Amino acid sequence: MTGAVAWLLGVAIVALLAAVAIRRTAGLTRRTRQLERLQADVVGISQRLAAIVDPLVGSLDEVRRGAGDPAGAGAAAEAARTALQALGRETRALRPPAALTDRVASLAWEVDRAARSADLAAHGLAQVGRARHETDTEAQTSLKRGTLGLRHAREAVTRVMVEVARLRPADLRAMPAAAEGGADAGPAGALPEDDLPLGAGGPPDP
Repeated sequence: MTGAVAWLLGVAIVALLAAVAIRRTAGLTRRTRQLERLQADVVGISQRLAAIVDPLVGSLDEVRRGAGDPAGAGAAAEAARTALQALGRETRALRPPAALTDRVASLAWEVDRAARSADLAAHGLAQVGRARHETDTEAQTSLKRGTLGLRHAREAVTRVMVEVARLRPADLRAMPAAAEGGADAGPAGALPEDDLPLGAGGPPDP
């Protein structure tokens, strides 16, 4: 009788250990799939943002040097704003692992910052088109701040992409669940001058 009890106890222990192992394997598989899906999504968002922002920044730099066409750049800025707003909605719809909600919130904030910066640049370009001289203070301020905002957003999105790409499934298990940030909170170190309302701000730096 004692031997039978011991045998049954041994079988129960083995079954319990097997169940724990299966559960851990299933959890690792789930985390792996979630992370891989998020990594692919973040890479795609970063690449699409770059494809929108980089040509626009080049056009804005040309206008600021007096070598570009403000009307053409203005149309490009309006189109970029629309595309970035759509990209922002797509980013906010991502469903990341709980430990990475703060990264996705930061990513969405940066995409939204790029859209606001494109709007600000479009405002400056419209002012340039109406001004007699391209040295119009309000226009140049909007152009400069819009361009800087686009550059900063582009760099920040790249940093988030690199950080997420380096993660492994085991890293998620060690990370605490992150609290979701508000839509307007912004990441630490965000520059307030990138998010001024249209027409705001003082004269440009020398």
